[in-house]
Amino acid sequence: MKDTTLSKLGGTCSILAGVTLIVAAVVYLLLPPDQQDAAGIPPGRFLASLAHNSTLSMVFYSILALYSLVGIAAVLAISASVRAVHDGWVRWTSTLAIIGFAVNAVDWLRRLALDPARAAAYVQGDAAVKAALTVPGALQGLDPQAWFRFGVVGFWVLVVSLLALRSGMWPKLLASLGVAVAITYWLIVASNLLQIQLFTAIVAGVGGVILLPIWYIWLGLRLRQAG
Repeated sequence: MKDTTLSKLGGTCSILAGVTLIVAAVVYLLLPPDQQDAAGIPPGRFLASLAHNSTLSMVFYSILALYSLVGIAAVLAISASVRAVHDGWVRWTSTLAIIGFAVNAVDWLRRLALDPARAAAYVQGDAAVKAALTVPGALQGLDPQAWFRFGVVGFWVLVVSLLALRSGMWPKLLASLGVAVAITYWLIVASNLLQIQLFTAIVAGVGGVILLPIWYIWLGLRLRQAG
């Protein structure tokens, strides 16, 4: 008898990944403008605003950490669904994607733990403390250019989508959507490298609110049905 537990669990987690991205986007729009640091807010303004009220930011960080954790289960199930086409490529890229999601989870959990303390230290500190907390790169995460968080995850999405497209295991529209998702991931990395904050925000908005949720939820429903 075929074991369908991975399809069921991974399908559920894939749906959750899509839903959490949508919820995260809504929460992001509700954040105070000075806490939407993706738009290039100066660190001092960000920390001062966070010290005043950090509740929504902490919710935002928690949602993205949850997205990363359920994303790992989604990677396992989605990869298993196309592994028969090319086991080597799927195993390698899925491992890279799991590392990427793990880095993302650690990054958001780290910010959840440290940002309130940084904000409090900033508003209570003297000029030297303020300068130390706002030097270039002081608030950057573990993967500032997003090579792991987006780059390798996009590589995995591209590989499984092309394998599914070649084999006909997924609908052509779903596989093509996966290619578009992969391009979105890489555009985020490119915009980070070029330090084009506005472009990063636009690409992340289109990808995170529209393309990624549709791809994850659609695949999750297929996996649940297969299970």
